[in-house]
Amino acid sequence: MSVFKVKIHFIAALLFTLLAVHVIASDGDDTPKKDTVSALVITPSNPLYNSVSSLSGEAIVTMIDSLLELDNVPMELIKEINDYAENRLLEHDFYNSLTYYYDNSEIPANSTYGEWDTRNILPYSDDITKHDSSIILTLTDEKNNCGFVSPIQDPVVTSNFGWRNGRNHNGIDLDLQVWDPVVASFDGMVRVALFHPGYGRVVVIRHYNGLETIYAHLHRFKVKAGDIVEAGQVIGLGGSSGQSSGSHLHFEVRYKGKPLNPKHLISFKQNELISDSLQLVKQKWNYSAYPVGVEYHTIERGDFMYKIANRYGISVKELCDLNGISRNKVLIVGRKLRVN
Repeated sequence: MSVFKVKIHFIAALLFTLLAVHVIASDGDDTPKKDTVSALVITPSNPLYNSVSSLSGEAIVTMIDSLLELDNVPMELIKEINDYAENRLLEHDFYNSLTYYYDNSEIPANSTYGEWDTRNILPYSDDITKHDSSIILTLTDEKNNCGFVSPIQDPVVTSNFGWRNGRNHNGIDLDLQVWDPVVASFDGMVRVALFHPGYGRVVVIRHYNGLETIYAHLHRFKVKAGDIVEAGQVIGLGGSSGQSSGSHLHFEVRYKGKPLNPKHLISFKQNELISDSLQLVKQKWNYSAYPVGVEYHTIERGDFMYKIANRYGISVKELCDLNGISRNKVLIVGRKLRVN
């Protein structure tokens, strides 16, 4: 069972517990009841069954905040409710709502952004990130056929994410020939498709989990702003438009306008996602991205490349490739390096 489904089960279980505890609290009798747990087991014979099972996804999502006010959760009840939730989950529409793939707008992730700008590639201010701390994003959704496809076939990385030529390179460059098809990596809606002095012909797609992907230096467009696209759908043809020294695809992944290293989501050697979920941890100016389930080493005083690589049974080259860094990268105490 994937990480995000386990989280959904747990949230659903807590929510049902809250509803059950609320039933007791509204009874008006402070006398402890001997059969509290068995009385609240959610079965078809229990009235609570009908009230919970009839809730819409939207209704359940709006009630989740109330969980923060719950001090004690009966553990015996949690197990029973979790079993109920697992049996009912796939039949109920709140599954879609809790994956954060859909909200009540035709615009993907509209509740996250609150705006839809078709003329500016990066229209977002820091205000939308200042209250963030740690976020887990679901990258694929098998139930709704939301998958992943590499933006080009057999990608070869020619330039990595990070500092380059005295400035930050906010994406990665993938080698291609003019007229090679470029496809959407995830399902979503085209937000921008225009010519930009730097990016050249560029397409920006917003996805249902809040991520945005950017495809730059295209030779031709195959989509326009407002088009709904699926993973693997051709959105343009490769080229060298804008500030480009040769034909290639400049590919970016962003969340709320902040750039993420695409290699923290995608293994371009295996042409697949590293994990089906991604944890974003807010830093002062951006986010650190960690594939859920992947092992990391926290850099300590006295660490160096060979020492870290040897500890985890990998080569220095593998360590550098996993993190998109060079052998002479300065290691900063407290930062994390991916080690598998």
